[in-house]
Amino acid sequence: MIFDNIDLSKLPPSREEAFIIFEKQARIFYEQHSSEDRSIHYDQDGDYNGSYEPERAYVICILAFLDEYELEIDVPDITGLNNNEFLDKFIHFKSKIDYTSQRFSLRKNRMVTGTVGTIISISFAYKSEIGDLLRTIRKIVNQEVHNINKRDKIFSKIASLQSEIDREQTTIDALFGRMIDLSKIVGECAENLEPALKKIERIKKIFWDKPKKVTMLPSNDRTKLLSQQEEKSDLDDEIPF
Repeated sequence: MIFDNIDLSKLPPSREEAFIIFEKQARIFYEQHSSEDRSIHYDQDGDYNGSYEPERAYVICILAFLDEYELEIDVPDITGLNNNEFLDKFIHFKSKIDYTSQRFSLRKNRMVTGTVGTIISISFAYKSEIGDLLRTIRKIVNQEVHNINKRDKIFSKIASLQSEIDREQTTIDALFGRMIDLSKIVGECAENLEPALKKIERIKKIFWDKPKKVTMLPSNDRTKLLSQQEEKSDLDDEIPF
């Protein structure tokens, strides 16, 4: 099993960063075992008589991760297809996962470099308070929203917001974007969600008042590179003759 070869305890709290690492390790396993599978299941005529078990195991793992971490990535479950259909759909499945992993990697890089927006951090105390508020909102929604589709959409937005809060650093753009998404979907529900909206307003106030801007400055002990002429000048200064 692929899961047996991945140390889940070392996955970062951020869902997107965890996906990047998880998918990379799952892919290494599947690619290694895919070669072994082909060498075993090709007959003398060049016909494959296996069942693409490594590829199917990869799909199962990716789908399990997406469901457990509640990532909104639209990929189908293709594990029940026969060999010919499966291989064709697997290529598309893998391409979509490739794209998603690259997007998450690019987004992480843009956050680190500051190009995606103003980087901020939230203290542990306020993360804990926001987490409690989100859990309360989830309970209210679970009690008051009887339409399963609406309820699942709200839960998905809550999970997306929680993902940003769990990060060591995030951006104003990402944080308020998730907040707007949650506010909108809750506001669209006809059920009695006024208590939930009050909790959302409290979270908005925390976001507005409490985050700290992260200054993206070089390290103080960073070595300064010198031109050859400057190096020669410094060396001459050190020689007393």
